Amino acid sequence: MDNFNLFIEKQFKVSIVFLFIGLFFGILYSINLLGFFIDSTTLNPVNIRAIHISLMLYGFIPLMLSYLPFLLINKEVGNSKEGLFYLNLYTIFWYIFLIFMINTLLFGNTRGLAFYDFSYELNFILAFAGLFYIIALYKFIKLYKVKPTWVKVSLYIVIAAPFTLLILMNPTIGQVESTISGPHGDNTLGMSFALIPIYYLIIKLLSKNDFKARWNIFWIIPFVFYILSVLYRSFIGHLTYNQEWFFQYLTLFYIPLLYRWYKDANIEKYSKLALLISIVAFLFVDIEGNILFIPELRWVFHRNDLVVAHAHVAMGIGVFFMVISMFVSYIKQLQKINFYTLYLSGLIGIFTVLTLSGLAQASMLNTSTYTLWEFRTFFGIITFLSIIAFIQIRTKYSLLEKYNIFGVLSDGLGGIFLILLSSYLYPLFSFSFQGKYEYVVFAFVSMTGVIHYLAFKYKVHENILTKLTVFIRVFVSSIFFSLYLAKSLHIVALLISLFDISMVVFYLVYIYKKEQLCKK
Repeated sequence: MDNFNLFIEKQFKVSIVFLFIGLFFGILYSINLLGFFIDSTTLNPVNIRAIHISLMLYGFIPLMLSYLPFLLINKEVGNSKEGLFYLNLYTIFWYIFLIFMINTLLFGNTRGLAFYDFSYELNFILAFAGLFYIIALYKFIKLYKVKPTWVKVSLYIVIAAPFTLLILMNPTIGQVESTISGPHGDNTLGMSFALIPIYYLIIKLLSKNDFKARWNIFWIIPFVFYILSVLYRSFIGHLTYNQEWFFQYLTLFYIPLLYRWYKDANIEKYSKLALLISIVAFLFVDIEGNILFIPELRWVFHRNDLVVAHAHVAMGIGVFFMVISMFVSYIKQLQKINFYTLYLSGLIGIFTVLTLSGLAQASMLNTSTYTLWEFRTFFGIITFLSIIAFIQIRTKYSLLEKYNIFGVLSDGLGGIFLILLSSYLYPLFSFSFQGKYEYVVFAFVSMTGVIHYLAFKYKVHENILTKLTVFIRVFVSSIFFSLYLAKSLHIVALLISLFDISMVVFYLVYIYKKEQLCKK
């Protein structure tokens, strides 16, 4: 049980880093809209937007939602150590996918799509991760003597998911390119319905009593009509606008359904707060979406900032707080009101200014969209600052810890800084920049920073990992110095060599000396 709890807490905090990376790129994109941009190859506005949206859709939120069956099984019958091993592998490969996705988009490998803009080939990493997920779920399910219906359904869906992913995302036979102008009314009904079983499982997870779903007719009717719409599209032809409108309005059945489920559940304070926020956002988006489907409004606001505001509430509040409600009992930072206050202040602010901007773009409001975009950037920063709730800062550090912190900042963040801005900074200092091998060097610089972080994080390995960074710096410094003398590289090579050897000298004189004296 302790291993499972520690695993959940660790992966939540690791994966939320990708959420804030996504928010960071969203702020950069917003600044670009204001006309402030840097002539950097990697920080191209198209790349920034693709990274922001892709991380929102494929980062923290879906990864954490995928833990839902395991959380519920753990509550009902416990957990499997062997299953936890495969769940960890699944998570690691998801992180590998996210790193590949960020870097490919950063270097301009986009598909020109509104949402799923990364290269199709990366879906194979996700599909491979899905195989470990299937094994993990199977190991957990074996703990049941009698398997509940939801467990059987989950396993069937999970087994089909990797293959479905590769088909739907395929650029030739998939649905991504063919639905970039959507969504249609029945597609909206289908996407909305996909969240209903998730709400059911979350309420079942959080409820202290034995939760029994009531008023099921309100999800059965929309589900039946959604299946009929899929069959109609597949075998007869396109739906008329009025038919789409009919399917769109069936989503209103979810309002009484979620009200009934929420009232019947017995949930603890902060979990109930997060779930309430999620349900209110979901129902708001549902009602607003039905209003925007009115023909006179749909074409006025189609693809303007009001629709973007709608998406921020749907994903940034509705689905996001579904996830938060699942993990409140595991993450103590989610049991404090400051996170909710900061995050919601930012998201509601973004929604408000984007809504006003959408009205202005539709000539229904006489105001400057530029000023509204300035506020959009401000509220994005407020949302980003909610990360403060997850940061714990100590005030006292040993000399070795300070050395490693400096290594993280100089090499870890410095390498990332150079990947993002080197194509802009090098010409400013009259340095030559080819934009090829340099990025590989910057990546290795960042990895040295990662070793410093591991040395700082894991006290038991602190000395050996720090020494490893010293060996790396001596070797790298000598190579760059040699390339400078051979005139193969210019002054930048000398600067790198001097910086690395300076770090080595500091370690040997001030830290290694004390280690030896302590041993004696």
